[in-house]
Amino acid sequence: MLKLFFTFIIFSLSFLNFSQKKKIVYDFSCMESGTTNWLSDMEKSLIESYGSKVSLKEEKELGEKLLTECKKEYKFIESGYELRNLKKILKSLNSQIKSPKGFDYEIYYIDDKIINAFTAGGKIFFTSGMYKFCLDKNEIASIIGHEISHNELGHIKQNISKAKTYDYYLGKKYGELTLFISNLLTMSFNQKNETHCDMVGIDLAQGAGYQSCNAVSLWKRMQIKDGPESDLNFLSTHPYSGRRAECARLHLKRNYSINCGEN
Repeated sequence: MLKLFFTFIIFSLSFLNFSQKKKIVYDFSCMESGTTNWLSDMEKSLIESYGSKVSLKEEKELGEKLLTECKKEYKFIESGYELRNLKKILKSLNSQIKSPKGFDYEIYYIDDKIINAFTAGGKIFFTSGMYKFCLDKNEIASIIGHEISHNELGHIKQNISKAKTYDYYLGKKYGELTLFISNLLTMSFNQKNETHCDMVGIDLAQGAGYQSCNAVSLWKRMQIKDGPESDLNFLSTHPYSGRRAECARLHLKRNYSINCGEN
């Protein structure tokens, strides 16, 4: 009986260890667009092969420039419960980054009704419109986790590299023009990056103890706000919110065995 007990304990610990080491799977088939995924992978490969190298220092400098420009454009909320809450959530998510790239994350609260959040160089900007749209800290965590992921996954670096490459080969004047045109023509390339950030943001939130199914609820509400999906969705920089909700649901079910309900 004692031997059976210890065998059970060893098996339980082995199973626990296996669970902890389980590799997270990022499946983009939920986007229902093989063309978008293929174009995204092709662009990433070209930039990695031929693009200009970008240092962490350059990424941080871009973040500082963005902060300077935002201070000219927006009013910042520099105190109060909401800002403290944003900072607290950021700190909890930051602690979950497995192999940090070296960013000193800071979050800024912008007084603007538009529902938005954006980032560069470790600087995260969160609008009051987005804060009010989120129903609780769990939804806020999914958004902040998404922005952290843009930095950690190298998406900002990818854009800087593309800009530097155009400047190098075409000159600054024509390089910037070509980059602008390129962004118009390749906007759908970003959809895979956005979906990837949704998933990694969920991983960070899940690790920090937040209710990750709330991310699914967030995108479903955003879907109602967006209206029906357009046939021209492939031209958008972001995936349709309904697809983001479905991708988030499947990611949680596949990797964490969490059932957030069907569509």
